[in-house]
Amino acid sequence: MTYAAIQKFKSKRAFGQYIRAQAAIILGIFCFSGSVLSKPAKEPGLPYTVKPTDTMSRFGKDVLVSPKAWQEVAKFNQLKDANVISIGQQLNIPLRLLKSTPASGKVVSAEGSVSSKNGALQVGSTIADGNTIQTGANSSAVIELGDGSRIKILPNSLAEVVANRNYALKSGAGGSSNWFSGLVRLTQGTLEAVASKVVQRATPLEIETPTSLVGVRGTAFRAFDDPANKSARTEVIEGTVRADNPAQGSGADLPLGTGAVIKPLEKEVKVAILLPAPDLSAVSSDVLKPLASFVMPQLAGASAYRLQVSSDEKFDKIVRDLKVNTAAADLSALPNGEWFARVRGVDPNGLEGFDSVKLIVVKDGEWRVTDSSISLVDGKAVLSWAGQLASGQVMPADGFTAILASDAALTQNASKLDGVATRASLVLGDLKPGVYYIRLQSSAGPNKGLSSQTYRFELSGNWGQTVFAQTSVLQAVK
Repeated sequence: MTYAAIQKFKSKRAFGQYIRAQAAIILGIFCFSGSVLSKPAKEPGLPYTVKPTDTMSRFGKDVLVSPKAWQEVAKFNQLKDANVISIGQQLNIPLRLLKSTPASGKVVSAEGSVSSKNGALQVGSTIADGNTIQTGANSSAVIELGDGSRIKILPNSLAEVVANRNYALKSGAGGSSNWFSGLVRLTQGTLEAVASKVVQRATPLEIETPTSLVGVRGTAFRAFDDPANKSARTEVIEGTVRADNPAQGSGADLPLGTGAVIKPLEKEVKVAILLPAPDLSAVSSDVLKPLASFVMPQLAGASAYRLQVSSDEKFDKIVRDLKVNTAAADLSALPNGEWFARVRGVDPNGLEGFDSVKLIVVKDGEWRVTDSSISLVDGKAVLSWAGQLASGQVMPADGFTAILASDAALTQNASKLDGVATRASLVLGDLKPGVYYIRLQSSAGPNKGLSSQTYRFELSGNWGQTVFAQTSVLQAVK
């Protein structure tokens, strides 16, 4: 295991104290189909039934890393005579002594900056033992291991595939069985894992961090390492998990919908109910620029929220991963378009609950005119108005331009008009009586480039003769 914090310690004695403290938060989590497994043996191995054709020399040559390894197998199984094996005899072969082959691994999704030591990674890039995957800001990746398990690597994270291997053993009834062993080490950031269920595992699929180890046989889970507080968190989304605190010799079963914070100095592992999925029905689907605020829902028991934004509904391409402690999250840097937002509540202990997902649309907000008038000044029509932003705030008078045309699409007889800085007014020119269409746009200040709705106005037939001013002239085009 790699301990990033080793550099903080300058003496062997201090490092020893650190190792003992960190050992307390290793998680032993082993589950499949909702049933809890006991802790694995310290020396992982695979079962083997001796066949009639087996000899010690052939067994050592075909199955073991070397013929000499047989002596260790005999000792491991406490055989009375290392030179004698019997047909049907059950042996347990340590993995370190078995031959293995690399399992296929690949990148199935890459969003933004995703790289390894050898350069950029693309969808389809091969992942082998020792390969690293690093994601930059607003970037993410999904890798698939040889057993079909998928590991999501969130923004600003660094992970290494330590093991992705197959072990093949012939069964007593003939044929052969493949057993998988996988280990991914997270040295920075966050991972989410969905382990494949239909597979024989030589060892649980393991996710290792500087302060925790999570092993699982077929489930969906989240595991977080918190170096600052020297603790680890586990949240069960599917299946049943066993979480142990080795330093205290304690543990607890975590069924679906529960979680726990493991602390080395606390004997009791407190099982907590995860927060339910928040209700996003009242949250607007439109995220309007320039503010582009995504309002957080109200959820009893939540002290913060986790917000993730992805371009796909499976959340394989996560471009934002935010912990939000305010009433709204700033998404102004997102490009315009449709996005999927995933929100879950965070309780005071830091445990994160179930997700709610909402399709949102990030777009330029259209401010609206709340009052308008046209007056004739020096023979030219001058439009004045007051405006309001989508947020309800007053639209600042920082200067404007406009498109004026004779049709709602603003294509016929269209002309661009430039206004006066710091004023909410425009000289429209020598206009004749008739119907016109106009769209205003801010040309300065924090809302520069922000357009209004499209409006229609009509100058009466006596305009410029007996009529020299009109009020409430702009009517929004629906």
